[in-house]
Amino acid sequence: MMEELDDQSPETIEYKAITGTFGEVRYFLTTLDHSDAAENIRFAGELQGKWGFSERVQRKLDEKRAETELFAYLAKNGIRFFNSLVIVLLPNSDEQTEFWDFSHVMSKGKPLEKWVNLKLYKGVSRIVIDGQHRLLSLKKYWNVHIDKQPLSPQEILEGCACEEPFDIPVVYLVFGNLGRVGHSEKTVSIRDEAIKATRNIFTVINNTAKRIDRQTQLLLDDTKLSALIPRKLLEEDVLEDKIVKWSSKSTNLTQTDPYLTTIDLISKCAVEILIDYKKTALKKTLNSPIDRENAMKLYYESHPKIPHIGTRDIFKWFFYKLQPFKDWLNQLEHLGITVPPQPEEIKLQAIQKEQLKKLRESNILYTVLGQRIVFFAVSRFLLRIKSEYRIPEILDAIAKSIEKMHDKGFLNRNAPHWKNLIVQPNEKLTMITTGAGSDKCIELLRMIFLNTSDGVRELIKSTREDVDSEANWTIDTIASWRKEFYVELPVVKFIEDDSISEENNYTEATVVDDENIFSTNITNSLTEGDEENDEEIFDEIEDEIEDESDIDE
Repeated sequence: MMEELDDQSPETIEYKAITGTFGEVRYFLTTLDHSDAAENIRFAGELQGKWGFSERVQRKLDEKRAETELFAYLAKNGIRFFNSLVIVLLPNSDEQTEFWDFSHVMSKGKPLEKWVNLKLYKGVSRIVIDGQHRLLSLKKYWNVHIDKQPLSPQEILEGCACEEPFDIPVVYLVFGNLGRVGHSEKTVSIRDEAIKATRNIFTVINNTAKRIDRQTQLLLDDTKLSALIPRKLLEEDVLEDKIVKWSSKSTNLTQTDPYLTTIDLISKCAVEILIDYKKTALKKTLNSPIDRENAMKLYYESHPKIPHIGTRDIFKWFFYKLQPFKDWLNQLEHLGITVPPQPEEIKLQAIQKEQLKKLRESNILYTVLGQRIVFFAVSRFLLRIKSEYRIPEILDAIAKSIEKMHDKGFLNRNAPHWKNLIVQPNEKLTMITTGAGSDKCIELLRMIFLNTSDGVRELIKSTREDVDSEANWTIDTIASWRKEFYVELPVVKFIEDDSISEENNYTEATVVDDENIFSTNITNSLTEGDEENDEEIFDEIEDEIEDESDIDE
């Protein structure tokens, strides 16, 4: 086992490395034994001294995340890999002025380009400045591997094991010749200069690293249902490539987009339909193939509360069976628009762009915001009705209700009941980025579908107070919409006990009473997920765009 450098003999330790320079920074790429990395690489917070290094350099570690999510990723079988840890060399005292050196590796009397022997001396600390959370999870893994720390019962249940150690990739950084043997300047405080340079590098690394955009995250993430479900819908052609925009960084649609919806909206809808399973599904990190397979069977191919339909079939029904969407696909064909496989860009004629813009301005369901409102309302309706009605026939009944809304102009983008709630009454009928307004519209549609008057007065009052004082919703108008557009529940046979138990077999330990499903605060249901940021409240503006080059990426 590798001992702490200050306590070992000889005076130095050497690594084979590849070296290079990046401006004034010299770096050494090498690997460490797991034991060496776990026991000898340190966090800034471990250092003591008058210079307050930890306060100026290192952010507060999220130990829980490192020792749960990241550790589980390492400890479960399957392909896993961490990027290199970035480490700086700092002397432990002002008196230590020389603490590293390197020499070229020779072959047949000639130096091998870039290959060197890196030599570290006593009195130097190796401080991680990028990869702190990765290091923390690697340390826990090593402690379990050497029986210094036990696995928790839950970790054992989830199949965690720490049988094999890893070779840890690292990048050592030094600044010019600061601290190099034979190059020290006696008039300069080596430690202060090294700390100053470290602080600068840390700031650059952590402030200029651009966070991956949400669209790309959904395409690449294999650990979250909110990403797995929309990607599976596309991979299985449940939703065709030509209707779901996924190749752009933008989560919105432009008015001349030929696509009907976005992968981001599909993800948010998947979160909504599974909103009762935050801990058991949505927030769970699915690191192993078995975890992903089991989760997709339970929450994608089926659904704990709607097992006779399933999440996959709800999406297929929503985008292919509702009349407004049928019209969209028919219009694409009528206009001669063939959408190429993404990421290939489509070239549209001016008249095609104009027709698409008019079509998108005609109906709220041709906007991402409108789709979100209707899907969320349908989801909450399905989860509110009694379990015996959660059968395929209920989707036909909902489709008839929405078709009536479509035929009667209820979903028209210029309808007065959307004014200043989700649509600006201007010539462009711009969609408003008001979360409160869309929340009220979701609740309105849910009431209409259920044909319930419960909470109508409160909804009208809160809509006028929170969103628009001139909202034209009244008790009489909502009553007339309920009468005209409610969902007529299908006739069902009495469900035997064995059928009920079949549904219960799909349900996780946490069961939500049907009568209390909607008691969850609306805002909470919209902000689920990727903490991560995970699922931020939906925001959309559909400005008029005259040229594709104006699209905001």
